[in-house]
Amino acid sequence: MFFSEDRSQFFRPLTSKYREQILECLRLLYERLYSARADYGESLQRDQVIEIFEEALARAPQLDSGDYGNDTRFKSEREQASWILNQLLEYGWLEKQVDQATLQSTFPFTRIGRMITQSLSEMGASS
Repeated sequence: MFFSEDRSQFFRPLTSKYREQILECLRLLYERLYSARADYGESLQRDQVIEIFEEALARAPQLDSGDYGNDTRFKSEREQASWILNQLLEYGWLEKQVDQATLQSTFPFTRIGRMITQSLSEMGASS
């Protein structure tokens, strides 16, 4: 069952006023990890993911705040990128893996997160 207990709110990050920005972060991260430009031997650490998200935020529009109020929640793109990373971890799009030898954390897609992001990326490319 898709909406099992651990995935009951899986799509929640894509329902906020930041949905276009979050989707752009997912697309850019997917491109960085799995496209022809990807370095398949590389696992991305937190700072690298944050940098990718900052780049995505710079080019993704925020939805018109008319429906949601006009609040400026984040002081910087870096702070927003960190918040997005935490949202994607919390709702099961990404997972945190820790290398036991170096204690370095990496942030790959979960299996379902990768499949859904691939579909969303392909839909975005065709429109």
